[in-house]
Amino acid sequence: MWYEKSGFKDDPYVIRSPMVVPFKQIKWNRNDLADKPSLDSFTERVLDRRRVGMRVFGSDGSGKTWLLRWIEKTLTEKSKGKALVLYTYSYIPRLEPTFSVFYEKFISEIDSYLPPILKAIDEKADHKNVNWSPYLGDADLATALSHIHDAENVDAYKRWLSGARMLTTELRDLSLSRPLERDYKKYEIMKTLITQSLLAFSSFTLIVDELENAPPVLARGLGDSLRDLLDSFYDGFSLVCSYTAEMADDIIDWGYGKWLYERLEHEVEMDAFKDPDAMMEFLRVHHECYRQAKYKVGDQLFPFEESGVRRLMELVDPKICYARPTLINCGVLAEQAARQDAKVTDKFVDENKELLPRLVP
Repeated sequence: MWYEKSGFKDDPYVIRSPMVVPFKQIKWNRNDLADKPSLDSFTERVLDRRRVGMRVFGSDGSGKTWLLRWIEKTLTEKSKGKALVLYTYSYIPRLEPTFSVFYEKFISEIDSYLPPILKAIDEKADHKNVNWSPYLGDADLATALSHIHDAENVDAYKRWLSGARMLTTELRDLSLSRPLERDYKKYEIMKTLITQSLLAFSSFTLIVDELENAPPVLARGLGDSLRDLLDSFYDGFSLVCSYTAEMADDIIDWGYGKWLYERLEHEVEMDAFKDPDAMMEFLRVHHECYRQAKYKVGDQLFPFEESGVRRLMELVDPKICYARPTLINCGVLAEQAARQDAKVTDKFVDENKELLPRLVP
């Protein structure tokens, strides 16, 4: 493949969901962000088991979801040797922006953490299934979780827990009184699972991405729910809300409310690159994450030269000079350079600028 000529083990310019990129390819590459101290303070407070909230905002393609993945990596690595931080990622999908879908994604995220959580609940209930209901305060939830713990009809009980539609006969066979349909009930189960997770983990971090996709009715309800979650815990719970916006307080106008906004006391704006040096640092770190270890280069910027990055930045509209457009443009130039056995210099950029996507004026 063309990128192998530059020593890359994979195409470093393909846009992937950061949530599936391996940790080893996630390294800090935005020292130009003015809000880095606030981010560092947030992660430190999470690791100290503090209750804390943070908002992450910026334009489309600015690297918000990448930042969320970096937070996950940081919390995972720094909590080694201690009780682990439980980290869940959910988002509001544009295709079906409902609380039910948000809840279903939350359940799918927490599923892999259930064994230690259920083991801790079982210990609290004195290893007796009859004690699960009074301990949890919800008979149906107790039935479902205790059977999952005992590995009995696990798939069926997990379907109920996810809010899937179930026939009356199915519910009766599972000794469940009703399907899990109401949003408020789903929220109560979310809060219960988070609370019980703190028996097994030092803290719980809930990430909610793409808040901009929620219609006003959902935004109001979800905003109240997230605010209530923060208020419900004295410590051990952290919340990150991420959204596409020009201004941080846009979420107030969308319906999430000032009360949630004010509880997200930490803030990170994923700003555009302001100078070529910042873009060069970004590319050097990014390239190193994808470069084969045995391939030696004098400068990780290769196949770019500094003059090429400076010229590219001169051409790009400052309003869209973010991480994703940068990688798209660089991918076009790097592929052409590989095919021509050339380096991306200022002259090369000018000779190939017509091939770039519509990211230059």
